[in-house]
Formats: sequence, structure tokens, C-alpha cells
Amino acid sequence: MELKTQPGSQGSKRFLRAGLLIACTGFFSWMLLGVYRGFIIDPQSTLQGRLASIPVGIASSYHDLIFISSLTAAALLLLFLSKARRLFGVVVVITFYLAILISLCWGFANINLVKMLSEPFTFQWLVYGDFLQNADAKNAIGDALNPRDFAFSSLSIVLTLVLGYATAGLCLRLAGTARAVLLGTLLLCVGAGLVGTGYHVRATALPEAKVANPIVYFVESALFSPTPVVFAVNTGVDVDVASVGERPAETSSFKVQSPNPIKNVLVFMMESVPSRYVETFGGKYPVTPNIKSYSSDSIRFDNIYAHTPSTNYSIFSLFSSMYNDISYYGMTASHPDLPLSSISNTLTASGFRTGFFWSADSRFQRVDEFLLNKGLDVIQDYRGQKCDIPTFKLSSKEWKNFDYNSDLCTAQSVINWVNEDAENPFFAVMFTAMTHYPYLIDSPLFTAMKETPDLSDGSKVHYSDDEKFNAYLNALKVGDQALGQILDSLKQSGKLDSTLVVILGDHGEAFGEHGNYVHASALYEENIHIPLIMINKQLFHDDVAHAVGGIIDIAPTILDILGLPLPKSWQGHSLFSEQRPNKTFFFIPWSGFQFGYREDDRKVIFNATTGSIEAYDLKTDPTEKVNLIKAGTGDRTAILQPIVGWVQSQKRRVADMIADATKDAARCSIASLEIDAAGTSFEGSPRLDVLVDGKPVGQADVLGTESTAITAESIVAELKAASAHTVPFRFNLSAVPNPRKIELRYANDLWAGQGKAGDRNLFVKNIKIDGRVVPKSKLHVDNKTVGFIDDSGTSMFNSGSLWVSGPFVEGCI
Repeated sequence: MELKTQPGSQGSKRFLRAGLLIACTGFFSWMLLGVYRGFIIDPQSTLQGRLASIPVGIASSYHDLIFISSLTAAALLLLFLSKARRLFGVVVVITFYLAILISLCWGFANINLVKMLSEPFTFQWLVYGDFLQNADAKNAIGDALNPRDFAFSSLSIVLTLVLGYATAGLCLRLAGTARAVLLGTLLLCVGAGLVGTGYHVRATALPEAKVANPIVYFVESALFSPTPVVFAVNTGVDVDVASVGERPAETSSFKVQSPNPIKNVLVFMMESVPSRYVETFGGKYPVTPNIKSYSSDSIRFDNIYAHTPSTNYSIFSLFSSMYNDISYYGMTASHPDLPLSSISNTLTASGFRTGFFWSADSRFQRVDEFLLNKGLDVIQDYRGQKCDIPTFKLSSKEWKNFDYNSDLCTAQSVINWVNEDAENPFFAVMFTAMTHYPYLIDSPLFTAMKETPDLSDGSKVHYSDDEKFNAYLNALKVGDQALGQILDSLKQSGKLDSTLVVILGDHGEAFGEHGNYVHASALYEENIHIPLIMINKQLFHDDVAHAVGGIIDIAPTILDILGLPLPKSWQGHSLFSEQRPNKTFFFIPWSGFQFGYREDDRKVIFNATTGSIEAYDLKTDPTEKVNLIKAGTGDRTAILQPIVGWVQSQKRRVADMIADATKDAARCSIASLEIDAAGTSFEGSPRLDVLVDGKPVGQADVLGTESTAITAESIVAELKAASAHTVPFRFNLSAVPNPRKIELRYANDLWAGQGKAGDRNLFVKNIKIDGRVVPKSKLHVDNKTVGFIDDSGTSMFNSGSLWVSGPFVEGCI
């Protein structure tokens, strides 16, 4: 007789086999998500560091365990209910595996998404990506799934699925008791995991964005954070942010004297300094004595804001008098080459020498590239400074371009540059760095600041028991000392009375006032309310102005004081304008998208990620403790309308700028560069390096006349004789779209020495662009020690650069 297997027995076997597969795969998937979680909680760049972060990640994977356990339990339940239907069981298993694959891929992508966006990906990133018309969401996902990481994630996911399959197979081969023990152990591990990870997450109070399961986070953002209808409304140009060319002419309450006493401008920008720590703004710590000492010769603007609490965003707005693109990356990083009318271009055209000096690294967020076409004669960061104090080293593989020098070294560079030329007016920007987190002050320079005899560390002044805050205040005092040294030098040279000194912070710095630290995580006063002080004893006398404004208004105010017209593309207003709106806007894209504005005494903050709105009366509540908006009440349309108008208007403006620049790129390009050069040779020929917008494009070895000169007079005569034998050197520049500045760098000067024969020098007779000779008015050398320009050409006796300034095509910037 033939024995037949009962259908119920077959169904039970299928359920056992598929159930074990689902349970084991679910367990190892949780473990892998825990590994990924460790990379978020404790990011490390080395293999050893990443391995060490795994236990922390598994301990913090409570929400991942809840999600995987729920997914696994649901699959097992459906599988049990479908025991008698084989096809339905297959569908359940396939669906479970697809869900697991999505969960693991999303979990891995979440590592980079949290690092970039400060939170998991949300529904709002999709909504506002479309509303903002930018590629931030797409770029974030693209960066999160780069080829290297894709390979690593694929390998780890395949390994997890193989382990789940192998463990399920092992269970099937075990006897009943052994199988029960193994499954019991698995279940016990999950139970202990739920209790242990839940306790760890609560005890460590880790931010939700770092421990939330990314899929649950996305779904919750779609269901419980509705998008205001007002953001779907299309608006025209917002008159509050219209450019000079789009709005009616304005009048100013500032009356320019004749003759104008202001010949020079010094902008002193302080890294991460909110107004609350400057003594003239009510700061209670004595860390800005130099600023305070000039209060009687100043005007203080007490309602000025950074538009985004980030350095490169503020540099862009300071130079261009424009709001940034409302995006994650900022204009210096995403579009550094856009041709913009800047304050430095404008003042260069008015005969000013122009220079930018930064204690930090100008390569940060491509600021160096952004500054290249802004008409600056000198762009110097910490790498070009002579500094006896050791450089503060912060850069790493993960965080690049974070090294910086003491602000005192940068101040000396500014002083040296200003004193090089006693005749021509100057525009100088100095940007400090030491007040940037982590406020490194372990340097001998703090010994000189010791004020209290019994200081235990003997290195810095004690202002606060909070170690980081105390270091910050000490660093701020160094910045103030740097300013004092520059002002003392201007006074000694007799230039102070003819110099407009502008002091501001690039953004603020938080120390827990609203539960956040440093600067880029919120839009509260400590993050974005900055000091703005203008000093000149002939113009100001301990004045205070209450106009609400931002960094975009600083350049227009400077030109107003100088009596110069504003470029038509500028969005800022002079702070003395009698028609300016008493309003300014700000945003951050890193802790979700947050937008805000201040109008008169009211300040509004809208968190697009959570849908929450905050409004404060800063006159009665300057520390923003009482939110005037109650959750779920009132019409949000009116209060959000200014943000909508600003954002949509700005997105169109930037898009049009980029489109226009793309059209102009071909028209403004040049094909060829020709240099007629000669020289004198000594142990080799002079070498000329050619750089366009800071990038090398070629090199020329200039075969010169052998030098036998000894005295200074004979050296000059010898080079003059050699100039009669120039040779053309040609370079193809067709691959460089719309070049802004050409640098001819003479880098290998050599002199035999005092009383000895021989000196290697370079002479450039003509420079031709597309066959046209560049006029001498567009040429300049670094300084008088490098060489000089006269009617015959450019003579260079020391290593240095000959600069050729654009535009090279009529009508191009």
C-alpha cells in the first residue's frame, strides 16, 4: 500500500521551513542595522574605529529592533494563516525579503543622509526639494549611494541574507530539542535586546535623528507633518528682496560730507560671534576691550542678522549683497564662478587697493574660487602668512580645510599690506578664525593674557567654569586684540581718521540656550543675531541705529557712506535708507529645513520638517522663551506668506543668474594668450608659470642673456638690454570658460649675492589676448619688491606674480 503525506503535514513543514528563514533573516538584519547605527552614533574614519563603534550601534538600535521585529512578526503571522495555501506563502516570503532589502539599503544610506542632512530623509525633503526647485534631495541621495559605499552595503547585505539562510538550514537539520533550544536562545536575545536597547537609548538621551529608524521616520514625517497649503502658491517678485534695478530709487538719511573724509575701508569679520558677547551690546565678559574703547567714535546697529549661520553663506552675502540660494550647499560651493557685482569689484573700479585676509583656509567650501573674480588684489589665508605661533591643526580625512593660524598673525599681514602703499585708498577684509569650535587656545600667546596671578593652568584667563565656553571667550579676546593692533597701526600711520572700520560677526554661536550648541543647528538669536559696528570719529559719536537688517545690507551701507552708487543686482539696502523694509530673512538646511524672518520686533521661525511655527516679540522677550503661536491654532497662511515670497523669488533669481552665466560663458571665453618675454640667465633661465583663475595652464622657460651684472644699476641696465630680444610664448585657453584673472608667476629668481656677478631676472614686454594687447592699466605686480611696470613693459627682479585683470571681453564681468 502506498503511503501519502497528509496536506496538513506538508503545510506545517512549509511553515517551519519558511518561518525559520524569516526569523533568522530578521535577526541578522537587526544586527546589521545595529552595525550601521554605530557608524551614525560614533562616526570613525579608520577600520579599527568603525569596529569599535559596532557595540555602541547595536546598543542604540532600539527603534531598528522594533521595526524589524514588527516586520518579522507580521510575516510569520501571515505565513501561519496561509499554511494551507502554498502560493500565498511564497508571496509572503518574497514580500518579506523585498521589505528586508529595502530596510537594509535605506539603513545604510541613512548613514550619509544623517551626516549631510542632520536627520533621516523625510517627506518634507521631497516636498521642499520641488518647492525650492533645487537638487539637494537628489544630491543627498546620490552622495549617500556612491559606488564605494554601494559595494560595501551590497556585500554586507548579501552576507546577512546568507547567514540567515544558513542558520535556518542549521535549525532544520537539528533534532527537535536542539532546535527548540536554538530558537529559544534567538527569542531570548531579541527580548533582551528590546529591554537593553530601550534602556540605553533612554539613558543616553541620544538625539532622535540619530536613533530613529529611517523608514518609520519618513512615514511619520508624511503623516504627521503636513505641508502648509501656502507653499503651493506661486508668487511673483517679492518687493522686500527686490534688487536695486527692480525697485524705485531710495533716499538716505546719511549725508555725505564734501570732501568725503573716508578714503579707506577696513572690514573686520569675527568668526562665530553673536552680539551678546560684545561688551557694547551688553556682553558681561571683558573680552572686547578694544571694541569698547572706540564706542564714542562709533555707530552700533543692534538688529542685524546673518541670513544663514554658516561662514561661506555669510561671505557670499557680504561681498555680493545678495541672499544665497536656498539650498544645502551654498553659492560658494555650488556656483563659485558666477559673475557677480561685488563690493570689491566696485571699489577696485573706483581706485581702491583690495585685499582679503583670513586666519583659516580659504579652500573651505570653495571660498577661494568664489573670491577669484571679485576684483581682489590679494587673497591670503593662513597658508600665505608668516606666523611665529604654531598653526592650529584641525583638518582630518573627514573634515578638510579646517586648519588656521592665530588671529594675531593675520592682523600683522593686514598691517603689512596696508603699510606697503601710503598713497592709494584701500579696502581690506580681515576674517578671524579662533572662535570657531573647538576653540583651540593651547598656545604660548595666551600666557601674555594672564590676568589672575593664581591661575592654575597659567595659560588663559578664567571667565567661566564651562571649559569650552571659557576657551571661546579667551579666543574672542585674541580676536579683539588683533583688531586693536590694526587700529593702533592705522592711528600711527595717520590713516585711522580717514578709514571706515566695519566690525561684524559672520554668525552667532550657541552654548545651550535653546538646547543647541555651536551655530548651524537653529535660528535663535544666539545663532544668527550678530554685532555690527562702524567706527570713524568724524562720522559717528556713540550712536545707535535700530534698523532691522542683515549681512546683505552691509556693502550698500559702505557705498552709501562713500557716496558711490549701488550695483543694480544687489538686494541689500543701505541701513540709512529711508525706504528700506524693516525686515530680513534667514534659513538653515542642516537640521531639517528651517526658515525665518524678523520684521520690526516680531521674529518668526518655521520648521518645514516638523511643521512647527514659532513667533516671538523680541522687544518683550529677547531670549525667545514665549512662543506666541499655539500648536494647531490660527491661520498659518499670513504668517508664512513672507517666507514663501522670499524663497520662491530667490529661487527664480538664482536660476536666472545661472542660466545667464551659462549663455555668457561661450561669449566671454578667450582662445589664446601670447606673452612676449625675455630675461637674464644665471645658473639657468627664468621660468614663467601661467595660471588662469588659480589653475595652472602652462609654463615657459625664457632663454635669457647670460647675466654678468654686479651692481643694482648694472642689473637694471642688463635687463633693459635683454628686453630688446623678446620671444613670444603662446598658450591655448579655449578650455577655460569666461576667465576672470590671469597670473604670470615668476617663481625661480636667483641672485649671486652682494658684490658677485649674476642675477636671474624676467622681462615681459606685451601680453596679448586673442591677438589684442592688454593695456597697462589692467596689469599689476604683487608689490614694489617684485618689480615695476612702465611704458616699456614689466621688469621683475624677485619671485612674484604679474596679474592680468579681466574682463577680457567687452561686457563680461
